[in-house]
Amino acid sequence: LRVRMFNFSVKVLSCLLYIVRVLLDNPQEDRQDCGSGVNCTKHNTSSRPWSEFDWKLIIWVDRPLPLWALQVLVAFISFSETMLLVYLSYKGNVWEQVLRVPFILEMISTVPFMITVILPSLRNLFIPVFLNCWLAKHALENMINDLHRAIQRTHSAMFNQVVILISTLVCLMFTCICGIQHLERAGNNLTLFDSLYFCVVTFSTVGFGDVTPQIWPSQLLVVIMIFVALIVLPIQFEQLAFLWMERQKSGGNYSRYRAQTEKHVVLCVSCLKIDLLMDFLNEFFAHPRLQVWF
Repeated sequence: LRVRMFNFSVKVLSCLLYIVRVLLDNPQEDRQDCGSGVNCTKHNTSSRPWSEFDWKLIIWVDRPLPLWALQVLVAFISFSETMLLVYLSYKGNVWEQVLRVPFILEMISTVPFMITVILPSLRNLFIPVFLNCWLAKHALENMINDLHRAIQRTHSAMFNQVVILISTLVCLMFTCICGIQHLERAGNNLTLFDSLYFCVVTFSTVGFGDVTPQIWPSQLLVVIMIFVALIVLPIQFEQLAFLWMERQKSGGNYSRYRAQTEKHVVLCVSCLKIDLLMDFLNEFFAHPRLQVWF
């Protein structure tokens, strides 16, 4: 549990550092069309063709030296922990460990930072650190059961599925917000709040149209995120509905509050069959004095 909580904290810290980097960034300084007398503030319509934009604004960002050093330190800690866990969980097939999605995301968000240490000229290279939110979600899923044991309280599978659903929604929104904001550095120059507003309006199918992506990479990202949401979210809701129906069939959870006011019997069997259970219940409740038991 401590290892997973540490891993979760590192991933969340890396996402927070990315937000700090975005807040300190000013893409207007690097625009080629921001000469004297040219207004480069956020605009909804672009005078340039949608296919013409400066790729340098997407590939390179402004990263202060202290922030870069802190991000490198976090990336090194995360990379070292990942490689140690891969070594400890190695079972003879290295591809089984390397081709996992969490491992690939880990390499994408950590290895480039260590390369920037060797090649200082790449210090301002854009690195999609916001993808660490999915690694934080993965760590949270693994941490739920251990956390229940640590606090000596057991939550239902319904509670676990609700937590996973909420974390999936948060990760989808965060990924879309950060991706749109970064790509629009070369287009509409959106802030994080503008990108949040656009994603909420888009995913809620309202679509005001006052804030729109202006270049094709950000438009393509919106299309991809909508398709991902249409695939991932129904699966999560289906699992949640299945657990709810199974919970209703089994009578729900028996809480400690119900145990204080209701008499109950716990039946333990090696092989549960409907006929066996119905025979037991019929014989048990046939006696008048046992009908008050739950």
